[in-house]
Amino acid sequence: MEFFTALYSIRTQCDLSLKATLLGELVQRLVSEQKTDADHAGAIEPVGNPSFAKLCRIVPGSQVEKRRNLGTDEGRAIFLHALAHIEYSAIDLALDSAYRFRYLPPQFYEDWLAVACDEARHFTMLRVLLQAIGYDYGSFSVHTGIHDAMARSAHALRGRMAATHRHLEAGGLDAHPELARKFSEFRDGFALEISRALKIIFDDEILHVRAGDFWFRYACGADSVSTEVFAHDVTHAIPGVKMRKKNLNLSARKEAGFTDSELAALTMP
Repeated sequence: MEFFTALYSIRTQCDLSLKATLLGELVQRLVSEQKTDADHAGAIEPVGNPSFAKLCRIVPGSQVEKRRNLGTDEGRAIFLHALAHIEYSAIDLALDSAYRFRYLPPQFYEDWLAVACDEARHFTMLRVLLQAIGYDYGSFSVHTGIHDAMARSAHALRGRMAATHRHLEAGGLDAHPELARKFSEFRDGFALEISRALKIIFDDEILHVRAGDFWFRYACGADSVSTEVFAHDVTHAIPGVKMRKKNLNLSARKEAGFTDSELAALTMP
């Protein structure tokens, strides 16, 4: 199958097992250097509806179940489900970025396929944890925040890199220290498993944000603009977003490519 057609087919697939199989097969074809035609001039389909629409009940963000007591199975399931949904959405996001933007260096497509594989591994890991306590992906409602940002940034490489891969994914880096602290308070084996999963995801996400940072800067260069357009690009794709935060994970963001001046601009006074 032609490369971009394969990407679109995987991105829109909602059968969880088939989605993982098709992604693995595409990567294996590329790794083994089997011929995979890439028609950069081919038609680009609109983002369309989220692939998870047939798997989960979609509600406004304010109506998604809120995690409560992380010491209970239900509280942990709500938390794990929310995180699994982020990772599932991130699979489609990485695949869509590789599909939607054409005539870029081979490294661009390699980077986002690698990210998609990481996100798929994260999703599977979290789904296994959910199943261990009697739940599964789809047990709780979800919102379309990441998908909406993906749709709004579908027509500009710079906007896509800024709003989703550099801004939204960096939010996960900021959240990790407090989540790790909360689960460190529990001494049971399952809490330890969750902590290990969080650390794996955190370490990988630094690399994902770094990829977003690299290609954002590449796009700025192609557009002959300063990287100071970052906030503008983010707010264009995510209306109402608050750019300045109190608890930035400064060390992780620096490792992912943010400069001192950028972090100073994003830090609450």
